[in-house]
Amino acid sequence: MAKVQEKIITKFSDYIKHLETLQEGLDSQLWYRGSNNKSHNLVPGLYRHKKRTAMEDLSKLEKELISRFKQRSMPFTDRVFDDQWELLFYMQHYRIPTRLLDWTENPFVAFYFAIGNSAYITNEEKELVFQNDATVWVLNPVVWNRHALTHQSYEGGVLLTIDEEMKGYHPSAAISKMNNQPVALYGIHNSPRIVAQRGVFTVSGQITDGMDLLYNTSRFPKNSLTKIVIPKENIKELRLALFSYGITESVVYPDLDGLALEIKRFYEFEV
Repeated sequence: MAKVQEKIITKFSDYIKHLETLQEGLDSQLWYRGSNNKSHNLVPGLYRHKKRTAMEDLSKLEKELISRFKQRSMPFTDRVFDDQWELLFYMQHYRIPTRLLDWTENPFVAFYFAIGNSAYITNEEKELVFQNDATVWVLNPVVWNRHALTHQSYEGGVLLTIDEEMKGYHPSAAISKMNNQPVALYGIHNSPRIVAQRGVFTVSGQITDGMDLLYNTSRFPKNSLTKIVIPKENIKELRLALFSYGITESVVYPDLDGLALEIKRFYEFEV
């Protein structure tokens, strides 16, 4: 079985050149997901529960989370959720575990998520020392979807929640009718952050394995999923390059929280 192809980059220019190579000749846009730890798998939050691992239990847990959030969030928002998909995306925004996994259409936003908030310690010279290699996952959502929905002879592209193919992923769907593989879909832009981050999503089905593992076991087409690795010893230099090109905290988080993070870093409060 073919493993996910990895590419190590040490310079910002290497990152751009590799993206151009991956995008060359494609009619559709690639998606990206940054992670500050190379060892993290492409598993949505709901499927990371330490005790509930069987799909039957996770499906029940999802319904419990939806019900609890809907009941308890009423004093804090005036939003009315007529559609469960809308509620699920709203929950994801506030980091409630769901079957959704966040991606972006902007490779520089993904690069920020990979290295902009990487875990670090400070050495005796008060310099940042990064602890983990980071990674940017690259997904071809059209190729991925067509393989994931081969049993439905799907020949379309990125899905919408209203599409017929999404019925097998709806939060109210019975487990027996839920599709197996994760698929890529456009979500509901319910916050300025999602808009700024060019947010898009994958949603998982019955199989709880991460997309990186499924790439191998389910024989997804070559380059439908690839991995860019950023060695920890290069993160400091790459962060400076990223920030110098204007991809900063207040761009990724267009609110006061993002501005506060940016000001703290600018005045060296990270150290």
